[in-house]
Amino acid sequence: MKNLAIVSSLFIGITPSYLLAGEGKPYFTASIGGSQVGDIDVTGIDSDIEFDSGSSFDIGIGYDFGKTRLEGTYQRHQTDGASWLGFDIDTDVVSDSFLGTIYRDFRDEKLWSPFIGASLGSSSVEIDNESESSITYGFAWGIAYETSPTTDIFFKAHTIVFNQLDYSALEVSDANATSATIGMKFTF
Repeated sequence: MKNLAIVSSLFIGITPSYLLAGEGKPYFTASIGGSQVGDIDVTGIDSDIEFDSGSSFDIGIGYDFGKTRLEGTYQRHQTDGASWLGFDIDTDVVSDSFLGTIYRDFRDEKLWSPFIGASLGSSSVEIDNESESSITYGFAWGIAYETSPTTDIFFKAHTIVFNQLDYSALEVSDANATSATIGMKFTF
């Protein structure tokens, strides 16, 4: 919760005031799907650590200003295996992220609405029970379909980058995870 409060404060602080002055509607969102943790370069060795595909979900709340939305979400990526130098590695990788995202919708009074977004937040990445935290940033894009005036279903791809992770046996910079999820947005 502390991370969510910090990210929310930073996010609202950098949001242009004209976005916050207009009328809008609060909403709840949730999605589930697959994810892929990006390969990790190993310094001095000509082979990357490659992760198996895994699962992802997110849940959050937001505020819709019309063409612009602000959203705070909790997002999780998870995978159970990797390979390196031709060997399979039985490893658990779990990332828990608290993100603030600003979205731009391109609806124009139509049922279909493409969207893009930029995220900033904080993540905790656990590899085999050793956890490290990092500032996180990312980019999202997708398309939503309005099923009713209060409900959208959507497809979303979201890539987040973990700035710096320092484990006891490994230092990782600019690691990433990409999710492809299907979800729903409910406007109050």
